[in-house]
Amino acid sequence: MDENRLTFVDLGRKGLTMHQLKDGFRFGTDTVLLSWFTASCIKEGKKVACLELGANCGAASLLLAGRRDCVQIDALELDRDACEVLKLNIKDNGLEERISAYEGDVRELPGDIRQKQYDAVFMNPPFYREGAGPTAEVIGRSETDGTLEDFISAGSSRLIPSSGIMTVVMTARRTDEVMSLMMKHGIKPMLMTAVHPAPDRNAQIVLIAGKKTTSTTQLEIMPPLVLNDKEQMTSIYDKEQTDCFTL
Repeated sequence: MDENRLTFVDLGRKGLTMHQLKDGFRFGTDTVLLSWFTASCIKEGKKVACLELGANCGAASLLLAGRRDCVQIDALELDRDACEVLKLNIKDNGLEERISAYEGDVRELPGDIRQKQYDAVFMNPPFYREGAGPTAEVIGRSETDGTLEDFISAGSSRLIPSSGIMTVVMTARRTDEVMSLMMKHGIKPMLMTAVHPAPDRNAQIVLIAGKKTTSTTQLEIMPPLVLNDKEQMTSIYDKEQTDCFTL
């Protein structure tokens, strides 16, 4: 990989750093919140097998590994260049024993992943249908290489029945679609929190967690997250979740 194509960032957690492609998808607040939300569904203790779908250069997987020492992560990315950078980031952070990178498509999972079942699957799928949305032209944001249903279906297929957890970050405009697709593919939505730029602004994104189960469940709506609430964001970015809302 040509270093001139890369930028470098300190992730601000346990000394973790990462490279990103200058002309590729750039991780942001949604990725950080996804790692926090997923970690909050996982208690430290026994090893937890996790799968990230659409890992790009690995920010969410790296941050989850930084938050939970118990996780073992398989990270799947379709784009060859992004997957190469993902592998570089795993190596540079000394996480080869905890994170494995796979180049592949959510619509046709690699054989090694198809042979496994996971305790948790997490994802930041494309926010917009192909050709729609204000940032649809941004790499990784439109459904060019897999729809929201493709991601949820693939994730559900690999979750451990009756206990597997799925976490999704998505634009708030598609909240009902995420929940409907989860239920269609055997995932019961159980936790949701909306993320607002400010207290008086509509939610921009949502974080939704569900469990692969046939049991009767109820959806719990958690308090909203407000991005301009410095105290709340500092707690998420700088501290660890000790009172886990494990499903």
